[in-house]
Amino acid sequence: AVPSWSADFDAWAADALARGDVDTLAAFRSKAPGMPYAHPTVEHYTPLFVTLGAASRPDQPAQTTIEGYMMGLSKRSFQVA
Repeated sequence: AVPSWSADFDAWAADALARGDVDTLAAFRSKAPGMPYAHPTVEHYTPLFVTLGAASRPDQPAQTTIEGYMMGLSKRSFQVA
């Protein structure tokens, strides 16, 4: 079973990525549902910004390439150009 805090955070992040909303993603501690359970520490979240920083247009929508859950945690992966 997927905990609601995990599903809510994943849906929030997927929406922000689809809109290219880097500011919202950066404000995850105050804006994201499921906090602090979804990311009590940042080491699994901050690589998202490394990827967006390498993108030619980080404010453009990201394309989800993998989605789903394993052991109740999101395994969402995305691609940017």
